[in-house]
Amino acid sequence: MRIVTAWDRAVKVWPVIVGFSFPTLMPCALPAAERSSINLAFEDSIRTFDPRQSVDANSQYVEDLIHCSLMTFDSEGRPIPGIAAKAPQWKTAKTLEISLKDNVKFSDGTPVTLNDVAATYQSLLTDKILARSPAFSQLTSVQVQGKSLLFTLKEPDASFIGNLVVGILPEKLAKTLDYDPLKSPSCGPYHIKSTEVNGIILQENLHYAGTPKLRIKQIEIKIVKNEKTRFAKLQTGELDLVQNSISRDALKGIEKKSPQLDVLKRPGLKTTYLGFNIRDKIAGNLAVREAIAYAINRQEIIDIILGGMAKPATTLLPPDSAFYDKTLKAHSFDLAKAEKLLDDAGFKKKGDVRLELSYKTTTDVTRISIAKAIASQLKKIGIKVTVEPMEWGRFKQDVDAGRVQLWSLTWVGFKDPDIYRHAFASTSFPPNGGNRGWYSNPKLDAILEKGKITSNPEQRMKIYQEAQQLLDKDLPYIFLWHEDNFAVVNRSLKGFSLYADGRYSALTQAFFAN
Repeated sequence: MRIVTAWDRAVKVWPVIVGFSFPTLMPCALPAAERSSINLAFEDSIRTFDPRQSVDANSQYVEDLIHCSLMTFDSEGRPIPGIAAKAPQWKTAKTLEISLKDNVKFSDGTPVTLNDVAATYQSLLTDKILARSPAFSQLTSVQVQGKSLLFTLKEPDASFIGNLVVGILPEKLAKTLDYDPLKSPSCGPYHIKSTEVNGIILQENLHYAGTPKLRIKQIEIKIVKNEKTRFAKLQTGELDLVQNSISRDALKGIEKKSPQLDVLKRPGLKTTYLGFNIRDKIAGNLAVREAIAYAINRQEIIDIILGGMAKPATTLLPPDSAFYDKTLKAHSFDLAKAEKLLDDAGFKKKGDVRLELSYKTTTDVTRISIAKAIASQLKKIGIKVTVEPMEWGRFKQDVDAGRVQLWSLTWVGFKDPDIYRHAFASTSFPPNGGNRGWYSNPKLDAILEKGKITSNPEQRMKIYQEAQQLLDKDLPYIFLWHEDNFAVVNRSLKGFSLYADGRYSALTQAFFAN
């Protein structure tokens, strides 16, 4: 086993390791060079195949494989044309013009037309129950005009082009709310062959116009919720690829125990945070939040639990973002300062305890370990934390409903600084957005509205730096770290590289070789 970066993986072909005997590792009868199918695992179910409804990560990963879209993102998370013939052009501050590439086809061989694209976005405009409809609240109309599409907005929106990544449906299908993945043609590199409770199979779209020609003809995505089971299936060869869902402890043992596997890693577009319910009497107290910020030893958790595969965070944006405020400093680890803040705020110790808080998290092994580590660190300043692991569905319901004091989540795959409006604007309380802490600041709202309509990059940078500084002062969240993306892969898989946002787009370039 070698731990290699995405760059190493792309430019080197590693020699085959000989001298080992693993009679049960490759149940597939075909030699690796002849393989045209791949098996990978998700840790949770795919909630929808309808691109208008996909808001969770796994659904969007599949969306990227089976649907085509006007815009897409490169491996670094930068927006690039998908089936758009070229970069969209603003005819006015509120009118966007887009044309399509020729010869784009659905999996049934019918062409993708301007009417199909218009109908897909018109459904998001008119059917407000669709999960991705709120992202297009500024859209007033989508019209076919000659050989182009015209998107008209209520007001300028600098982030709008980055939202044009919704998978395109045939016009007839887009005019309904019914979506049968087995009967619905799709225009991405793959289409859905079968769906079961425990996974799906994707088959090559023979009419896909992308290049080069696909060498992975079939993708089987298995739903394997148990982390230990995922790892065991990698070791036996039942799985070829698992991304971001193997514990760091397991990664440490791969070198000695699993020479048939590689570990890939690269910086990701993700930020893990500790959230506070601002409406809660204790969690809503700024002094408590500040004390917690000083009491968390980020680097210790990164080193011990995350295996060093993360960088401390100061804000929601990762350091390589053009809008990242480099002047912000992470709260230093300072227990004395934390205790003084609590003393001054009236939270005096009664024995060893000043106050009690509950901390909800998912049942993921790594997330539970992080929650317990933070609880242990906060105990040192007299905060007793009860960790409550929960299945994802119930966890999300409780967070969205405000039935929490502390919780942790990870923002994944965001590219534009308008993410701050979705996460912190007063208009973004659930279900209208991701402001799950119920934080509200009219000054920040005004800043974020200004950022939304400002297209000049330098002006936008100043606006979002001001937003980051205000959030750093108010601390509705404590931004903990930016985790690396990583994947454990069958060593015979070549040409696969990690994307910053976690998508599996590189499977279109991948192949198996001895």
